[in-house]
Amino acid sequence: MALILKPEDFPQPDSRLALTVSYGEVDQMGYAYYGHYPHWFERGRGHFIRVRGMSYGEVEARGVWLPVRDMAVRYLRPARYDDAITVRTAVSEWGRASVTFAYQVFGPPEDATLLAVGETLHACTSPQGRPMPVPSWLRELFTF
Repeated sequence: MALILKPEDFPQPDSRLALTVSYGEVDQMGYAYYGHYPHWFERGRGHFIRVRGMSYGEVEARGVWLPVRDMAVRYLRPARYDDAITVRTAVSEWGRASVTFAYQVFGPPEDATLLAVGETLHACTSPQGRPMPVPSWLRELFTF
């Protein structure tokens, strides 16, 4: 996985989800616990799908599941309690039966400090877990 470190190299179209780091998401030092970043990626991915005009629930209702096969995160700087952060999400790569999402997490001031980057690779499967080609309607939804 090639993590995208430069904001100007981030794929398009993208979406941005604003979050605030809650007290329950930080450790004793006041830093966001590393395990919350994958959850923020998931929230960013759901937001990306919604702003394209469909919920992930609707994608599943159409018979397409996107289980995570692989994930990578690089932590650059810590997010802290009560920080306003932005999760940027886009599709970075298509496979015959897979899609890869890229993420950048920015901290305060807004979009100024890159805190983390990541990727998740998703298989495209039927509800029974059988691999299937990415449907054209899904590829079109994610690329406009």
